Amino acid sequence: MVLIAVIYFLAFFARGILGFGAVAPIVIITSLLIDPHHAVLLALVAGTVPQLHMLPEGLHHGDWTIARPVLGFMMLGIPGGVWVFANMGTDWFTLVLGCVIFVIILADMVKLLDRALRNVNLRALAPAASLSFAAGFVNGLAGAGGVVSISVYLRHACEDHVSLRGTLVLVGTLLLCWRLVVTGIAGLYSVKLLTESLVLLPIVYLGVWMGTRAFRSVSAARYHRLMQWLILVSALGLMAKGFGRLG
Repeated sequence: MVLIAVIYFLAFFARGILGFGAVAPIVIITSLLIDPHHAVLLALVAGTVPQLHMLPEGLHHGDWTIARPVLGFMMLGIPGGVWVFANMGTDWFTLVLGCVIFVIILADMVKLLDRALRNVNLRALAPAASLSFAAGFVNGLAGAGGVVSISVYLRHACEDHVSLRGTLVLVGTLLLCWRLVVTGIAGLYSVKLLTESLVLLPIVYLGVWMGTRAFRSVSAARYHRLMQWLILVSALGLMAKGFGRLG
């Protein structure tokens, strides 16, 4: 539990800076210490209340034109993913998810996406709807990767890094609450899980608070680079997890 607490603090400190990204690293690393399904549920429950601390910032700085369709279609995709999560293993999917995210972020880092998306209206409904529904399903199934996946789209659709972070906070927080409700309806919580979440709550809240303060000194270029590296490391972790469990 001490090691898990340290992992949660570092992950949510990063989330405070970026506005997203805590769940994927937490699920990846703690799955090596506890049962993977338990790791997914613990990250969901423990991370919801502290994430609400960031919601006012998301409401103020988030781009609602982008956030509305993203939220709507991701919420539609999440229940299907949760149903699959509750009824079957996700080893192959975890591996594929990691590979896809790895390729996407590498393409973004070498500016391939800038050229490919040059003539696409990213603020239109069609690209937002298709990408968001798929990302919602991913989030419901794997417990991680949904917001990471859609963040590449938001990176190009939002006007600046403040708007991007605000939109990520807005989308991430409301989706976390929605997935908490859907998972509860599926009957996946236990007294043990809720007790562990309460123990981790102060650690998680401290990490988010410190990360939010640290964001004020981060430049736009540094923010984007940090975001890219976090996604890349998360993708590599998902791939390693998938290979390990299949092996």
